[in-house]
Amino acid sequence: MSQTAPADLELDHVAEALAQYVRGGGQLSIADGSGVIGRLEAQLSDVLGLSNTLTFASGTAALHAAYLALDLPPGSEVIGAVNTFHASLTPAAHCRLNAVLVDVEPDTGTMSPAALEAAIGPMTRCVTVTHYLGHPAEMDKIAEICRARDLRLIEDFSHAVLSTWQGRPVGMFGDIAVGSLQARKTLVAGEGGILGTRLRSLYERAVLAGHYRGRALALEDEALRVFGETGLGLKMRMHPLAAVVALANAERLVERVAARTALLERFSRLLEPVPGVRPPVVRPGAGMGGWFSYRPQIQTLQLKCGADTDGYLRSLQAAGVPAHYPSIGSLQDMPMFTDPVPMRAAAGTWCPRLCGPFPGAAAFDAGRISVTVTPHDSPQTIDAYAATFADVSRDLAVRDAA
Repeated sequence: MSQTAPADLELDHVAEALAQYVRGGGQLSIADGSGVIGRLEAQLSDVLGLSNTLTFASGTAALHAAYLALDLPPGSEVIGAVNTFHASLTPAAHCRLNAVLVDVEPDTGTMSPAALEAAIGPMTRCVTVTHYLGHPAEMDKIAEICRARDLRLIEDFSHAVLSTWQGRPVGMFGDIAVGSLQARKTLVAGEGGILGTRLRSLYERAVLAGHYRGRALALEDEALRVFGETGLGLKMRMHPLAAVVALANAERLVERVAARTALLERFSRLLEPVPGVRPPVVRPGAGMGGWFSYRPQIQTLQLKCGADTDGYLRSLQAAGVPAHYPSIGSLQDMPMFTDPVPMRAAAGTWCPRLCGPFPGAAAFDAGRISVTVTPHDSPQTIDAYAATFADVSRDLAVRDAA
């Protein structure tokens, strides 16, 4: 069932865009938001629905700028999900903030509103939500909690480009939206990040955080503009060649996301009746965009005694299905969140609070595997993968007592 990928037409398109830009004398450093940087920011504002859009060298840099833009008091707590990618929270350490880890919904892996509300303490000032694996969090409930408790709200939509909740695009619920354009994401710059905010004041502070000179000298807020020459001392600008790559990949973004969504919805329909397999849950009201990773769950209680996820996975792999275990573990097991960090500047503020145990995360992770689905896959490929799941389950399924 393994196949050799055909020529990557998207890659050819990117290569041609890069060649045209370089041969045409395109700038290799842009500080004022003009040229290809400005075109990319305008394109992403249009496609993603963001306001006051600003590019960065990475999603991590964009998150760092978001925390600097919020200008929270030292020691303020930022609440995030225990299973998010670390960079949703770790830049806060460099802003003299602290992290709080809370549980997730057992079916979607997104932040639990109940766990969030229970974790809020006197030092809590911000909530950072990750729309995990493309499934939007329950943003109506989370945003309501934040409004009621006067908390800032950051949305990390790196996994969920074009996802929606109750018909509203992710990134539209909070104070700041941040996304990664790293090479494994839905929208690729190679390395890059994007920040958007409806609040001009936060946009200008984010500019000052990572874009000195150039547009920092043109800020509307005079109190900030006087620092434009130096900014806040950091340089986080996106490289123009990364912007060329992102623009080339953005041209057919909506169509590519729709095609991937159709493939993975087909996969889920085919897996639904297969014993011992639970397709990824998509709750009512959730519109899946990025589908960052397709992760069904092997339910060993429905299999023969002694059958386990390891054996099921080995059988899939032996038959050519590109399945594997997810590569990133829970934040509760990472030294950054459990041990004193080797950074004196954070010694008095970075003392993560783990609101465990985390039964929702444990339930979500149990038996979870990942199947790599690429733009080269077709409905026929997906049908073959699903048929292999059915074959493996047929071999391992519990037999009727009769």
